[in-house]
Amino acid sequence: MKMKWLGSLLLASVLASAVAGCRWSRDEDHTPPAGMGSIMVRNNTGDDIDVYLNGTATSNRADYSSTTPYDLQPGTYRVALSEHNGYRSYAGFVDVLVGRLTFMDVTVDFSDRFAYDVVIFFN
Repeated sequence: MKMKWLGSLLLASVLASAVAGCRWSRDEDHTPPAGMGSIMVRNNTGDDIDVYLNGTATSNRADYSSTTPYDLQPGTYRVALSEHNGYRSYAGFVDVLVGRLTFMDVTVDFSDRFAYDVVIFFN
């Protein structure tokens, strides 16, 4: 009985990691146009998020549970994230590098219900 339970647990963990792994690798398949880089807003919240670059609203919203690419010229950008029809927000500076993906991994900040927790990394 115990071995059957362990086998089921092992199978479930392998399947879960395979599904999660597919999402991450698909995000990393985006290729910025020549001479440009990309900010990838990976929305891990239940919210739709409005994205502002240097104070200007972008035309596409970062839908919940998705990754939205923004192809940009290299440089430093002021990025503001605002919950669509809500109160959560984030603002900070993000570097865009030629030919690279700059990921903004967005989650809910559980210590402050009005804020997003954002981790930035390059790929």
